[in-house]
Amino acid sequence: MTSSENTPNEPGQADISFPPKTADEFFQRGLKNAQLGIPDKAASDFEEAAWLEPDNHEIQFNLGVAYLSMADFEQAINNFTKAIELKPGVADMYGNRAVAHAAIGEDEKSVSDEEMAVKLGAPPDGLGSVIDYVKAQRK
Repeated sequence: MTSSENTPNEPGQADISFPPKTADEFFQRGLKNAQLGIPDKAASDFEEAAWLEPDNHEIQFNLGVAYLSMADFEQAINNFTKAIELKPGVADMYGNRAVAHAAIGEDEKSVSDEEMAVKLGAPPDGLGSVIDYVKAQRK
């Protein structure tokens, strides 16, 4: 194979141009890194995507999820809040923000977000179990 030929992506790499240039390319690579269990790389890609498209609720939400999985709860709350501002009425945004609030002891905010998530269709038992687990871990 000559250097001018295209080489296939390494296993686990997303089909995007290298280096990524558009918000969507960064976002897609971030999703792939999240699926591979590499939240710090996912967060970095989502940050790049958010820089290019700051008003994209999906990017903000996934950035929040990446920070939540890295236990950066305050940053996760910031991103979930931005996602909610951009697209109110999505249960997962409130549910994840409820978990982040619970993790840092903001129980009133957690309850409020949990109630909104359930009102929007989140399964109350599942969300409640996650929040109870998170609260038990902080003690």
